[in-house]
Amino acid sequence: MKSLVRFGVILHHMATLAGWLFCLVLLAFPHRRSMLGFLLLLVLTFTQTIASLELIGRWLLGRLNEKEQRMQQSASRWCEAFGETAARRIFAVMLIAMVAFKLALPAVCNSI
Repeated sequence: MKSLVRFGVILHHMATLAGWLFCLVLLAFPHRRSMLGFLLLLVLTFTQTIASLELIGRWLLGRLNEKEQRMQQSASRWCEAFGETAARRIFAVMLIAMVAFKLALPAVCNSI
C-alpha cells in the first residue's frame, strides 16, 4: 500500500500542474464560450494556481513528504477499517476520479 500511496501523491502533483497548464491554454485561446463558462474557467484557473503555488512552496521548503505522510495515515486507517484489498481499490478509484476531475473540468467549463 505504501508504494501505491507514494504513486498517488506524485500523480496528484502532476495532475495539479497539468490541470493548471490546461486551464491557462484554454484561457489563451478563447473560442466560443459563454460568460458563465469563462467565469467558471477563470475560477478553476485561480484555484489551480493556488494549488500549484502551494506545491512549489512545499518543494522549495523541502516539505513534500508531509502530504505523503498524511496520505499514509489515511491509507492505514482504511486498511484497518476495510482490509488491504478494499483499501487499495478505494484509493485507486479516488486517484482515477481526482485525475479525471482535474483534467476534464477545464474542458467542461470551456464548452459551457
